[in-house]
Amino acid sequence: MAEKLKESSKGKKVVIGIDGSDNSMFAIEWYAKNAHKTDDYVILVYCVEMNELLSSSELYHSPNVEDVEAFRTILDHEIHKVEAKLEEFGDCLQRLKLKGVAKSIQASKPAEGILRVAKEENAALIITGTRGLGKLRRTLLGSVSDYLVHHSNVPVLVCRTKEEKKK
Repeated sequence: MAEKLKESSKGKKVVIGIDGSDNSMFAIEWYAKNAHKTDDYVILVYCVEMNELLSSSELYHSPNVEDVEAFRTILDHEIHKVEAKLEEFGDCLQRLKLKGVAKSIQASKPAEGILRVAKEENAALIITGTRGLGKLRRTLLGSVSDYLVHHSNVPVLVCRTKEEKKK
C-alpha cells in the first residue's frame, strides 16, 4: 500500500502533440496555465514528415552521383529544420518552466506517432491543439485530434482557441 501511495505522489507524464503552429502553442500554454502540476513531466512530440525528400521520384528511377548528392543535401536540410524546431520547443518548455523534453518522431500519420510515444512513455494524458478545419475538410483530410480521441487508451484533451469556438 505504501508503494501505491509513493507512486501516486509522482507526477504524471503528459504527451503534447506539437507542430509549431499557433494552435499547438496555445495547447502547451493552456496546459501550463490550467493543468500542470509541479511533478509532471511533459513530452512534446513533433512528427516529422520528410515530404520533399520522399517525393523526389528521380532518385528511384536513375540513381547516379548527382542524385545521391541532391538526396544528401535535401536530407541535411530537413535534419537542420527538425533540429531548429526541437530547439525552439525546448526553449518553450524552459520559458513555461515545464520539466520535460521535445522529441521528434517519424510517422506516416502524426496521430499514430503521438499515440506510439504516449504508449512507450506510459503517458497519463495526451494534449493536442486543433487546426480549425471545417466539417468537410476534416472529413476529407482527417483530423489528428479526432483520431487521438477515438484511438487513445488514455484521456485526450483537445485545446481549441477562442477564435475556433466562434466558427
